[in-house]
Amino acid sequence: MEAVAVQAGGQAVGSLITPAVEGGKGIFNCLRRKYAYVKNIRENFVKLVKEEGYLSNDDADVKTELERNKSTKEKTNRCETWLNEVGNMKQEIEKLKVDYRNTSPYFCGLCPFPSLLKLGKRIVKKTTEVVELRNQRRQITIMHEKPPAPPVPVIEKHAWKKSDVPSFDSHVETLAEWLEDENLKRICIWGPPGVGKTKIMGMLHDRVGKSGKFYIIFWVNVTAKGRIRDIQDKIWERLDMKVDGNYGADQRANMISEKLMDKSYVLFLDLDDIVSEIDLGEVGIHDEHKHGKVVFACRYKNNNICGGTDEEMNVQRLSDKDAESFFWEMVGSDLKSNPDIKPVAKLIIKECGGMPLLIKLIGNKLAKVDDPAIWRDLLSQLRSPTMEPQEPLEEVYKAFKLVYEKLLEEEKPCLLYWAVFPAGYEISRDHIIDCWRAEQFFSSQKKLSSTRDSGHRILDTFARNSLLEKGRKLGHFKMYEFFQRVALRIANLEKNLKFFVTEDENIIDEEWERARRVSLIRVRRSTLPKRPQCCGILTLLLQESSLTEFPREFFGYMCGLQVLNLHEIRITSLPSSICSLTNLKGLFINNCSQLVQLPSQIGDLQHLEILDIRQTSLYSLPVEIGELFNLKCLRVSFTEDVGNYNHVEEVKPMIPSKVIVRLSKLEELSIDVSHSSSRYQNAAEIIREISELEELTTLCFFFPEMASFNSFIQNSKSWTGSNSFRSFNIVVGCRRNNPASEFRVFECPAEKHLRFYAGNEFPNAILEVLKQAKALELIGHQTAPSLSGFRADNLQGVEECIVEECNQMENIIDRDQTSIAFQDNDSIGVEFENLKILHICNLPKLKGIWRGSIKSNSLCSLTTLSLKGCNSIGVLFSQGMIIRLSQLEKLEVKDCCLLKEIIEDGSTVEPHSFPKLKYLQLHDLPELCSISHISLNWPSLETVLIKPCMKLRNLPHTIKNASKLKTIHCTEEWWNQQDWPNDTNKDDFKNFLSFI
Repeated sequence: MEAVAVQAGGQAVGSLITPAVEGGKGIFNCLRRKYAYVKNIRENFVKLVKEEGYLSNDDADVKTELERNKSTKEKTNRCETWLNEVGNMKQEIEKLKVDYRNTSPYFCGLCPFPSLLKLGKRIVKKTTEVVELRNQRRQITIMHEKPPAPPVPVIEKHAWKKSDVPSFDSHVETLAEWLEDENLKRICIWGPPGVGKTKIMGMLHDRVGKSGKFYIIFWVNVTAKGRIRDIQDKIWERLDMKVDGNYGADQRANMISEKLMDKSYVLFLDLDDIVSEIDLGEVGIHDEHKHGKVVFACRYKNNNICGGTDEEMNVQRLSDKDAESFFWEMVGSDLKSNPDIKPVAKLIIKECGGMPLLIKLIGNKLAKVDDPAIWRDLLSQLRSPTMEPQEPLEEVYKAFKLVYEKLLEEEKPCLLYWAVFPAGYEISRDHIIDCWRAEQFFSSQKKLSSTRDSGHRILDTFARNSLLEKGRKLGHFKMYEFFQRVALRIANLEKNLKFFVTEDENIIDEEWERARRVSLIRVRRSTLPKRPQCCGILTLLLQESSLTEFPREFFGYMCGLQVLNLHEIRITSLPSSICSLTNLKGLFINNCSQLVQLPSQIGDLQHLEILDIRQTSLYSLPVEIGELFNLKCLRVSFTEDVGNYNHVEEVKPMIPSKVIVRLSKLEELSIDVSHSSSRYQNAAEIIREISELEELTTLCFFFPEMASFNSFIQNSKSWTGSNSFRSFNIVVGCRRNNPASEFRVFECPAEKHLRFYAGNEFPNAILEVLKQAKALELIGHQTAPSLSGFRADNLQGVEECIVEECNQMENIIDRDQTSIAFQDNDSIGVEFENLKILHICNLPKLKGIWRGSIKSNSLCSLTTLSLKGCNSIGVLFSQGMIIRLSQLEKLEVKDCCLLKEIIEDGSTVEPHSFPKLKYLQLHDLPELCSISHISLNWPSLETVLIKPCMKLRNLPHTIKNASKLKTIHCTEEWWNQQDWPNDTNKDDFKNFLSFI
């Protein structure tokens, strides 16, 4: 037992001693480590400094790489973090270095052990962290490719200021509105060179750029030799895309398209030198780009030069006022008061033709020049028909030549022929085509109707190419003045065109002899050479001159003459030498108000095709007219009874028997007769003769009786034959009580015009003509309650309609009457599907414009509506009408004493109704209380005229949203009684008011 106890005791003691020994070892090792921190502190510090150097090198290498590649790459976020950590590490090491230096003097045992121990630990730990930070450098991506930077949205063009050309401002406003319309993606700005298209587009470019509404805006000038690649290059450059010559055009187009697919952008293209089509799809610009738009400027009305367009703006010359203002701004207003310069300046401005570019070029040339001689010399140069263009006109010359060279061969002489007229001279469409035919520019066409069609095409080509512009008179054109100067120079280089155009009274014989075409239009000269030697002359224009008579033998040596125009001169007769004009094809003696007779020799003009003798004082046509067997067009008028004016004892008919019927080749006949003439007694006989004409395609004629009109429609060989009439202007019946407004040939915009007076039924003959008519005038009908008696299919093609003095008419269209009469036959057509203009006047029983249902296509093209003197109508527009009037631009309502509402109360009216209405006139409507019971948007309304409508008091509420309103014409008394809604500021309307 004792032994066991001893053993157990030994084990117990052993169990206590073993942990103690082990604990002693741990303490020893710990002390040893701590001592090592102190003992090796110098070596550890050196190691830390060494590792810090390595880290600094790594840091410098990273920063060098970043700097070297910064243009194409950027550092990663992890690299940014690492650099920050390195920076923090360096700061911490610097602190350790300071502490180490402060501690080193006590290394000989004087320093307290705990402080050294702590410092040593920090050095070892920091060294480990530096090594770890260096190792991280090899595991991180320092840089990656830069994402493309967003491009600069716009590079300003610095276009002209508003004050330079004020008339440009409205164009820019309109274009800016079009760009805001998300449905408009292609906009064309067209006009002749120098008219300001590029400047307008530049102003728009800068305005849109400043708005910040688009991600990027491009501007590309495309030269005459421009290619798809050139446009791509500009877009490529602006998008800052990678340049690689290995990309083909299709690849580039796809890349551009992909880049712009979801971007909002505008591409401005200056195509002033381009004549061929550009496929924007090949560039990379597609309609599928939901937010992309294209605006382009070109010289030609868009012939798909950039594909189809959503809107087109024709930029025309400056107004006279703006042209003059801009010219003096360029020249210097101080010269304006110079009495020697001012009259010359007026002529120079006229030569510029309202073209801003020319005004600027010439204005700069004359700026601060106070010598009148220099001004006169420049004017002379501008007017000179020399072969070389003057410096200011050189660009215009090149532009004209570019288009001229690309014309068809038959079109070139037609264009140059304009040079025979004075600069800025307006010419009717029919007359210029007559001249072209007489000059045999259409040698392959025998039919006059075919010539007309070709002439229309050519004129349209010239207008679309900005070589011509529409004149102030309906159906007239004129060439831009500066183009006429260029055309004259080119014409005088051509062998067979030699033009002599002058406004000078002094003309030498040699000038007559050399010229092929002579223009003395508006020359103040009362005498002519007795017998000029000019067998080669083809055209002689003497219209509007001061001539009172011709020398007897004047035409003796003009056997080659083909066109003779004597319009509006003061002659009383023609000389007998007119018989020498054996090749004459066109003779125009219209508006010679003092001409009382034609010589019997008129019958010798066997090649004459076109004869115009309207508005003269001829008592009757000479029977010799019947000898003009090749005559294709005869226009004559007898507008009043001249009695015994030319001393004829017996009363002669205006048109002798057997004259018209002998003219078997007539294609166009216009006989304008005063409706009240007592000498129009042989009308029935004339109508029978007209019925015998087989080639007739154009007729302008007055049928005094319904019976004679029925006879013509039934018996006319031309009307019932295979030839369809290309145009007509037919008047049926006499206007009672009041004298008729005189019949004017070719002045109606529509080529097929029917005027029906004082009827009491709807004759089949009228319905047959109405089927083809584009314009209808119904005046004084005695029984018609509406136009529905004409049937909808007969009204479907009518574009202009006048209804006047029909005393039984209660509605213009009555669908209820139509349904009863035609038993709801849907095949009867749509009333007024193409109607653009509707005038309603003096219908005493009119209750409304439209009664009953209205089809979706009816009135959808109506732009102008006027209502006057209808004293039974109470409401103008029913609900069904309002939604059809989306194209209405002008509304005039006058003298309707019971009219209370424009839009019927209770109608469901959308705020966006009447989106295009620009002009609203309400005149003498004493009971009118309301235009609309809700406030409409009126997005296009510019002018309102109210005079006086004293019960109308809610105008401010009605038009308060009209954003384009410019003027309200009204009386001050009426304006002061207007009711003002709480949300409307009265002062907002002050700038619009114009009191009358």
